[in-house]
Amino acid sequence: MGTKEISVELIDKISREFPNLKKEKFVDWHTLTVGRDDLLNLCELIKRDPELDFDFLTDLSGVDYLEYMEVVYHLYSYNKQHKLALKVRITRNDLNVPSVTSIWSTADWHERETYDLFGIVFQGHPNLKRIFCTDDFPGHAFRKDFPLENDEEYLLEDIKSPEDYGIARDLPS
Repeated sequence: MGTKEISVELIDKISREFPNLKKEKFVDWHTLTVGRDDLLNLCELIKRDPELDFDFLTDLSGVDYLEYMEVVYHLYSYNKQHKLALKVRITRNDLNVPSVTSIWSTADWHERETYDLFGIVFQGHPNLKRIFCTDDFPGHAFRKDFPLENDEEYLLEDIKSPEDYGIARDLPS
């Protein structure tokens, strides 16, 4: 079973229902950026519409850009064998996004992981609690504003030579 790009005609069909979508293409991924208020309706459409039939949420992750954060959803249709990415951009002052666990059960684990590591709150999640870090862990470890506690010298100084890592010092031209 292979994977193919979703057709431009289907992207246009989605855009007619949600005219405020931002459409982009990264390599072979069509990507739609949707506002958080439209997220659940868009997800319902792309799962239930027989031409789209996105029956599987492959993964969901957070991205911290310092100025803002995003939640990225990668979706796949087993029946149609096509794929699509969705993004929701949020501000650092309001890290709330609707949970999509009612649409794709695989979101349960991914939303918990993203909450734990980025602090993004998935409203309506049935069991939103930390999954990797302890409950008393301060902050969210994958955020760019999370303080590093390592000694600066340790981070910047490497006493090993490139040869120690199997890298030739003089690369052939």
